[in-house]
Amino acid sequence: MKDVQETLDRLVPEPARMSDWDAVLRQARPPRRSLALQVLVATGVAALAALFVVAPWKETERIGILDRALAAAGDGPILHVVFRGGWGGTLVDLQTRGRTPVYGEREVWFDPSRDLIHQISRFGGVVENEELYDRNKGDRELTDLWRDYRPALESGTAQVVGEDVVDGVPVYWIIVRARMLPDVADHKDHELAQQVAISRETFKPVAMKYTRDRQALDNEIEHILRFETISVDEADFTSAPGKSLDGVPMMSGSEPIDISQASKVLGHTPFWLGREFAGLPLSQAQRAFTATGRREETLVTGARAATMRECAGTRRRPSCRQLPSFEVRGANVYVRGPVQFGPRHTGLTLFYGGVGDDPTTFKKEESTPLYAEPNLVLNEKTDRDQFLLGFPPMVYLPPEG
Repeated sequence: MKDVQETLDRLVPEPARMSDWDAVLRQARPPRRSLALQVLVATGVAALAALFVVAPWKETERIGILDRALAAAGDGPILHVVFRGGWGGTLVDLQTRGRTPVYGEREVWFDPSRDLIHQISRFGGVVENEELYDRNKGDRELTDLWRDYRPALESGTAQVVGEDVVDGVPVYWIIVRARMLPDVADHKDHELAQQVAISRETFKPVAMKYTRDRQALDNEIEHILRFETISVDEADFTSAPGKSLDGVPMMSGSEPIDISQASKVLGHTPFWLGREFAGLPLSQAQRAFTATGRREETLVTGARAATMRECAGTRRRPSCRQLPSFEVRGANVYVRGPVQFGPRHTGLTLFYGGVGDDPTTFKKEESTPLYAEPNLVLNEKTDRDQFLLGFPPMVYLPPEG
């Protein structure tokens, strides 16, 4: 051990003097700042921390994301979008009880220069409805995607606000347009915004939502399967009139029946869920009926059609009040005649839930289905072309079983 110590002393000799650590510490201390300067520095640090909390993306990164999104949006004059969401269903195998989602989709071509829309609705990949019509207020998402999305990217006013995963796709959420509006309920301003989710790989829109204080309204997200801006030649503004329900008048109603009469309505033993399902009692069976008709229509053109377009939605002017009943559909104006209804179709409705007095009606009723409370409605029909309780017939048919 002594030999080791001697060797260390020879290789690493002891310094001639000890360091003055008190002097070292004094020199290491920063000079005393004034109280105002200390507050200013602390405020600066807090502001810097707040900046990173509010805007986690560096400015160059944010601009890079928006530039890529703008490039992915294209610059064609026609908007072509395929939406998924808002309607759909579940296919249930009655033997295995296996469940498979069946999606409703909308494919839309929008020509902003003509305010013209061609829309095809599909369920399970099958075309259910097709329309060619002038844009209206109900097409908010189309207007926003065209009027706000690309201009916000071009001007740099769009704001990257978060990362997420939508349908397995990593995305950035971008606020396209936001406004602070007061709420009469709490007398406070709230942020109402339109947000678009873009893929972190392709930078194309994959979803959109409307938010209040960054929370989705009604927890609804409109999924976007395809988004592109294309040329006029690539767009499809041809329509199949036979697929459209526009201008088809309908009549429907129902009446309570005893459950023992259900077989007579359908002509066979109906499918049911028993006397009770999921805690909801079978409280009423109904015979439902519907009928579709055709209205006598005459196409109007020229100056008279222009006058009717000006009067659409108002009859205040004397010249408008003198016009016959008419309807504007797409680019055409029709004078409407009487409706000729076809034969009635009947079906069966089984209502699981509570019944009682409907507060929205004036008369006292004790057996009205309370649709505002938890319920389940089972509709059955023998005619696939039948409308039932306002729901149109579906072209889609589930497989056997």
